[in-house]
Amino acid sequence: MRYLFQILGLSAVLCAAGTLAAGAEAPGEELILPVQKMSVDLETGIVSRKGKRGLCLETVSRAGPHKLLVRRNPGDDVPTVTVNGIPQAWVAAASGQARMGALRLARDGSLAVLRTWKTGEKQTELLQDGQVVRSWRRDTSVKLLRYATDAVLLLEKRAAGPWHLNRYRRKEDGRIVTEAQTLVEFGTCEPGRLRIAGNTLWAQLDCPKNGKGIYKIDLRTGAVGKPLLASQQAEFTKLPPSFGLSDGQTVMDVSGTPAAVRFFYAASGLLLSQTGEVRACASDAEGLQSWNQSYRLRALTALYEKTGADVFARLALKSMRLTLAANDALHGRVDAKAPQCGWSSTIYGTNPGERLSLMINQAMIANALTQSCKALGGLCPQELAEKISSTNACLVRVYERDFDAGHGLYRINGDIDFRFAGKLAPWNWQVAFAGVLDASAEPEMRQRAGNIVRIFLSEWGIDENGGLWRYWPKGYYLEKGLTPEQISEQRYEDTGHAGITLLTLSDFASGATDRILQAVRDRLDFVLAFGTETPRDLDGEGPRGARWFPASGWSLYASPVFRDIYAGPVPGQTSADTLYAYAQLFDASDPFQLTIDVYSCADACNKERELSYASLQAFLTDNPFFRIVSETRGN
Repeated sequence: MRYLFQILGLSAVLCAAGTLAAGAEAPGEELILPVQKMSVDLETGIVSRKGKRGLCLETVSRAGPHKLLVRRNPGDDVPTVTVNGIPQAWVAAASGQARMGALRLARDGSLAVLRTWKTGEKQTELLQDGQVVRSWRRDTSVKLLRYATDAVLLLEKRAAGPWHLNRYRRKEDGRIVTEAQTLVEFGTCEPGRLRIAGNTLWAQLDCPKNGKGIYKIDLRTGAVGKPLLASQQAEFTKLPPSFGLSDGQTVMDVSGTPAAVRFFYAASGLLLSQTGEVRACASDAEGLQSWNQSYRLRALTALYEKTGADVFARLALKSMRLTLAANDALHGRVDAKAPQCGWSSTIYGTNPGERLSLMINQAMIANALTQSCKALGGLCPQELAEKISSTNACLVRVYERDFDAGHGLYRINGDIDFRFAGKLAPWNWQVAFAGVLDASAEPEMRQRAGNIVRIFLSEWGIDENGGLWRYWPKGYYLEKGLTPEQISEQRYEDTGHAGITLLTLSDFASGATDRILQAVRDRLDFVLAFGTETPRDLDGEGPRGARWFPASGWSLYASPVFRDIYAGPVPGQTSADTLYAYAQLFDASDPFQLTIDVYSCADACNKERELSYASLQAFLTDNPFFRIVSETRGN
């Protein structure tokens, strides 16, 4: 019954955001993805896909005679997963303390999934029908590419080694063997998207020697030669059958003015992936609200602010309503460690089923809601704005017990089972929560927010390469007994957590002075000088890899170099924090000219279509990827 009320409440909010007068004929809008055969009713938020409907319908797929359905109700820790209508209870049992990847269904009805732990050894595991069949150390990156009746194909990389495409055979009883057969060693090449067709691997690769582009690799030899199509922007796509393309792999090459390209990546990433904001139903058990939905919401509202396109506002409103509906208080998850106004996580606790409401997660969610409601202006209903405001006020009260007046900073709750319990919180926690304080109606809290930012900036260092700071406040190190000399030897902040800090720092006048702006931009250019495999730490130390490529809050301090790089594809271009960066950098007042060259690749890549758009509205109105259709509905 609660789920029904939430659906009705969502519909009411979306309808209230309409611009037509009551009693008039209301225009209903649908977002339609023709290739995926799915649609989103932008008034009700309902997603329809292959005969199934729901607010948060994540997956509807078929493998042979078997059907996989993955869906969530508001506030679910884990999705409901069925194969042929039969619930797969093992998925829920395997979730909770680790972050689950996408489920893959084989033609024999078997399921496989990757699971990554945030505690303990922080290992990655391959599960087959609930059983762990392979495990990798924390320094290994793993991607599940294909799960078939005869084998599973995985992309693997150790920290300092090359990527490998490995095949793990399935035995006669269907179980996956633990020994891998390497099909391709990519050497110095960095793989992007991959497609497998028989004995051929189609790969989007960035190779220092032969350049970036689309490569055709024979899996019987594994030899990586030269690109079939050399291009910085080429990537695989799918287009409707009506295009009448030749048989082969469909590839698009996107080019145009910087504004057009940024908009294309932001809009297509938001509308073609997690379509209909289907992850907004999730709780924050696996961090999906704090580290996924918060960025997507910010990106949606940024695009609405800049374009006025209703589709972005409606999806943002759905996201906001569902995030609030996932609050712990509505799902009986309130205790001493999980306050009524928060979104607790299970992947950070050391005990099974333990829920922790860490301050940083709450701040990421609350700040996104506050900023987005403000950006939507009159489209953010009053009752929604009031709920967001009351949630913020509650969070300020809840974490007051963790404020250390002597340091002027917050501590991590000392009563939770967390390895840093009682310690001064890291800087990204402090500055992010300063954003929550700054939205408070209490002048004392707003003053405290400014003080936290000033303390943070006082601990900065600036060298010839720009601004530098460490993950922890100075007081944390002193309490550990470190001397000033020893503190100077501690590693600097990593680029990922730095981006979280910068996301809120820019909202404060002291964090946006010319001196600070230039210091961050200089540091950003220093990091970018390493190429797409940027270093982990701000001073250039630590492992290098695409996972450390700057996104999120760095876009608020964008240098000309950063802007130029984001006028094309970047590592992790569909991740939520990168979509936010594209949306933030997009400027609707800049010239807009977008060209999409379409190729069909077999023995060669032949150009078969050229799509050209002279305006943002032209692209939104008529493109092959999505359509926004209006129809009149009587009130």
